[in-house]
Amino acid sequence: MMKNWLWVLLLCTSFSLMATPKDEINLLLNQQEVDWNNGDIQAYLQGYWQDDKLTFVSKGKFNHGWANLLKSYQRSYPDVASMGKLDFNQLDIKVLSDNAALVSGRWELKRAKDNPNGIFTVLVQRINDRWQITHDHSTD
Repeated sequence: MMKNWLWVLLLCTSFSLMATPKDEINLLLNQQEVDWNNGDIQAYLQGYWQDDKLTFVSKGKFNHGWANLLKSYQRSYPDVASMGKLDFNQLDIKVLSDNAALVSGRWELKRAKDNPNGIFTVLVQRINDRWQITHDHSTD
């Protein structure tokens, strides 16, 4: 039994050593889609840097700080129906360094009454060995 655990540990370690920044960033964005589509804004926002210096630009306004972003999302999406189903597509990940990447793509919400969509560009940085969105500029 102990040998099986060692193999699992070895395989997991090998994968994490082979994973590229693009792979890790794709995992982050995929997890955000899953969390959003499960109706969990708190989990979705775990992909963002939990710091007052986080910047989110949308609808012509600059917003700063993770707590403010959480309040904004809770106000804009008070229930699962208003959240709809999120789809990120046409992703373009440009790795800038071992600790930074620029990601652009399209977002779309599929809801019963409408399908809002737009374009986003995010700066993703590795902070404390974890990829996190530190700057988000989204349009609708």
